[in-house]
Amino acid sequence: MGAKQVTRKIIAIQLLVTLLIAIISLLLSDVHAAYSAVVGGGISTIVTLYFASKVFSARIGSPAAKIARAFYIGEVVKLLLTILLFSIALLWLHVSPLPLLLAYMAALLAYWLALPFTFQTSVRTL
Repeated sequence: MGAKQVTRKIIAIQLLVTLLIAIISLLLSDVHAAYSAVVGGGISTIVTLYFASKVFSARIGSPAAKIARAFYIGEVVKLLLTILLFSIALLWLHVSPLPLLLAYMAALLAYWLALPFTFQTSVRTL
């Protein structure tokens, strides 16, 4: 399984977790909580997409310094993008902070939990 396929799988898992948290929020609370959960999970998914696109912009066979630079720039911008998106959500989208943060953390956790299993699967197929 290639790196881009792994990224697609992780994004799909993040979106699935976001949807699951939104449904649970809807059942336990209301539409506003579900909306907030979608925004929170969306933030995690958007920054993951950005980071993956930045890292994969360095072509295979590029010098290691160029690949490392793409990684570090991607990570810094990812952090700044996360801060910006949270600021927009909390200041202008009128979301509930708790579902927003819980969905963000769940999507982020899904990313970190899916990553080792995804690569483990790709290593076993070699």
